[in-house]
Amino acid sequence: MKEKAYLSSGEVAKALGVSVKTVQRWDKAGLIQVVRTAHNQRRIPVSELTRLLRGVGTPRCAIYARVSSSRQEQAGNLERQIERLREAAVARGYRLIETIAEQASSLNEKRRGMTKLFSLIEREAVDVVLIEYPDRLVRFGFLYLVQAFSWQGVRLEVLEEPAKQEPFAEMTADLLTIVTVFSGRMYGHRAKRVQECMATRIKACIQEEEQRHGES
Repeated sequence: MKEKAYLSSGEVAKALGVSVKTVQRWDKAGLIQVVRTAHNQRRIPVSELTRLLRGVGTPRCAIYARVSSSRQEQAGNLERQIERLREAAVARGYRLIETIAEQASSLNEKRRGMTKLFSLIEREAVDVVLIEYPDRLVRFGFLYLVQAFSWQGVRLEVLEEPAKQEPFAEMTADLLTIVTVFSGRMYGHRAKRVQECMATRIKACIQEEEQRHGES
């Protein structure tokens, strides 16, 4: 029987362990060679699949995406985040083995997505974890996670490193984060008003304390 010269997107996706949508995105990004049939269907040369399979020994990557609210998810923020992470994984030469996405608070200690991610790391099933920003995983203690992952031989990589801030600005941002999360839990629809009020008080207290130290 004559061997196939071209494969469908589904056949390539199955061979690589990715979704058909991922193969389609690679095509749109120009990352794989694709030809079109008379009916405008994708066909990938077998030689292209062979090239991709050679990368099986490359770092295994899991991506983690998160949004805080259902409104953000409905607006497509989560899907766009996933797409950016997948494209980055391909661009960095990683083999994408798992996509974890969820809608949850960063202070929720019982996130299913995080539990799944930790399970992958514990089973040594992943070499790299790719996220968009540090606060997608945790609001505080990100560097502790970097160190803990490294003990398991896993790199934690961020698409966009946070800009360095002055101590005052960093402390203010941390306090505002705490206020935002907990006021949302306590006051529901009044969270924004409470947040603005508390933010003003926090800034005033910190500025007063800085002035006091400056005068002393």
